[in-house]
Amino acid sequence: MVATDVAGQAARRARRRAVVRAGTRPGRAPRSWLAVAGALTVTVLVACSSGSGSNPDPVDLDRATDNGQLPWTEVLLPPQTPTTVPFGPPGTDLPSEPRPAGIRVIGDRAGLYGGSPDRVLCDRQRLVDDLEQDPARLQAWSSVFQVDDVRNYVRTLTPVLLRADTRVTNHGFDDGHASAFQSVLEAGTIVLIDDHGVPRVRCVRGSPLLSPVVNENADVQGDPWPGFQQDRLYVVQPSNLAMTEVTVVDLMTGGLSSVPIGSGPQQPAERPNPVAPVEAQAPVADSPPAVVQQAAPRPPPAPSPEPAPPPAPAPPPPPATSPAARTRTAGELPASPRAGARTAAADSGADTGSATHRHPHSQLRVGRGVLGYRVTRAVLITIAWVKSVQSLMMCAPVETHRFLVRM
Repeated sequence: MVATDVAGQAARRARRRAVVRAGTRPGRAPRSWLAVAGALTVTVLVACSSGSGSNPDPVDLDRATDNGQLPWTEVLLPPQTPTTVPFGPPGTDLPSEPRPAGIRVIGDRAGLYGGSPDRVLCDRQRLVDDLEQDPARLQAWSSVFQVDDVRNYVRTLTPVLLRADTRVTNHGFDDGHASAFQSVLEAGTIVLIDDHGVPRVRCVRGSPLLSPVVNENADVQGDPWPGFQQDRLYVVQPSNLAMTEVTVVDLMTGGLSSVPIGSGPQQPAERPNPVAPVEAQAPVADSPPAVVQQAAPRPPPAPSPEPAPPPAPAPPPPPATSPAARTRTAGELPASPRAGARTAAADSGADTGSATHRHPHSQLRVGRGVLGYRVTRAVLITIAWVKSVQSLMMCAPVETHRFLVRM
């Protein structure tokens, strides 16, 4: 019996030494696994305790024309504010399947909003003016969207009417800062949407809006309006591409109308370009006046030589008289005009030939022409004289005979 006990104790000591070398004890888990399991247990307990100890933010119900809490500006709605939207043409119905987490729609969906291209819905100019009058309010409002130029940003927003109850993250102005809270906007609320179709401003008092934080267990605060259903609230998601125009259900006709993004009445005016400040120049130290070397004046251009006057024409030679002309009697007939022209042409030709040096052959031709002219002239004069005598003899033969005898 004693030997058996001794052998058992030795075996147990051997197993213990083996367990020590392996790092574990018999019937127990390894220490590394115990650490991992403990960390997981602590994490689960912390998560459970935090979930059971904190409640989600409540959701406020904001009617279409309520001023809301912590307003930013004066009322921006027109005196006659539309709050209902026609049903719209076929194909513009919104999805109505109940969803506790919200019915998600894309911002560029046709007929998602109601509107009008010409009707006054939201005074965007007043929104900008009220914010710019209070720098702290302007800074808090712009910090919601992280924009630097509020005026130009508002110029890109378009006024529309919600066709269904919509979940948003609303903001109020509290102690110089933007205070966020979850909200449901009633159908018929006038909002400003961006070029992706997401509501950005609640036009009643200029409250900035962001996408909602949806929690199925959130409590609803406020008096629900007729037709309100918590599982049929819409969540607008931004479109993939920026829109240039939004298709809305026209408030007047009930059909679809296209409204350009940023258009509509009472749009803020563009910011005038600021005048660049004039920088004062530093005074310049006194220094001797710089010597400016003036270039020597250019000499006047030489006058161009005047053209030589044309040579004076040679004086015409005195008219030559032929012997026949000198011996013309009173009874001779004057030369015919043709003969006079020939005489002038011959004289001019003779003068030209005498005034200029010509070829001998040309001078010979000129001389022959002059001689022929004179002979012809004498012959014509003689013929005229003979005819005159004959006429006289026919009229008065006796007197003519006596005249000839005397000659």
